[in-house]
Amino acid sequence: MNQSLSLDNIPPPLKLLRPSQLDINYTLDVVQNPIRARCCGFGEKDRRPIDPPPILQLSAKDQYGEPIVLKPEDSVLFLVQCELFNIAKTENRTLVYTPWSSNSSNEKPEYVRNLIGSSVSNAYHLYDEFDKPGTYFIFHDLSVRTEGTFVLKFVFANLAAGEPFTMSTRVQQEIFSTPFSVYPAKKFPGLTESTPLSKCFSKQGIKIPIRSEVSSLKRIPNDSIFAPQSSQNHDEDQEPPPPKSKFTRLPISDFLSPE
Repeated sequence: MNQSLSLDNIPPPLKLLRPSQLDINYTLDVVQNPIRARCCGFGEKDRRPIDPPPILQLSAKDQYGEPIVLKPEDSVLFLVQCELFNIAKTENRTLVYTPWSSNSSNEKPEYVRNLIGSSVSNAYHLYDEFDKPGTYFIFHDLSVRTEGTFVLKFVFANLAAGEPFTMSTRVQQEIFSTPFSVYPAKKFPGLTESTPLSKCFSKQGIKIPIRSEVSSLKRIPNDSIFAPQSSQNHDEDQEPPPPKSKFTRLPISDFLSPE
């Protein structure tokens, strides 16, 4: 008789909310797909981020199909995890054999991460390029070690919907990116121009490296690079080179991924 009453008085561990959160239907969409990347190799510090950085948007509806406005306080425990798959979406390629272990006959082959960087993203509440608010997950620090064509698998979980007694939560959404290619250094065609969405989020404090369409050197005609300066007016027409940055760009991946 008192069993239900006593269960209601038990607080969820780690401040997890009640499983009534499961009544909310979430939809995860990839709003910016990866296009290409350069192999980063097997060095510990070698990073070649996937370009452009994958960005996902989360939306929600209640059990009656009505849209729910997601607030920052509602998404504190929202997480999206990223994994690497083959283009057929049938094999997980997040781990690979190390080059030295595959030649060893006496020892068991060792696996290392093929997808490195920050593979988990928290939720960000940002405005897109049309000044519309939304809940986003951004993966700006992902690199791939091996050459090939892959897709990224994104898994969304709401830790607030966890079950208090089992300390577990179910996956609520899964989605794949479009295929992208990873090139060796000699075949890499170069980075793409930063997208309007990346530029918009960068202005709001997200540490996304921003690139122009072409470098300043490419804007100068080829015949003027080694041409002598003809007059003082010509010197005045030339734009001075931009000053070198005095600041070092620091990755925030350690703050995004829970230990």
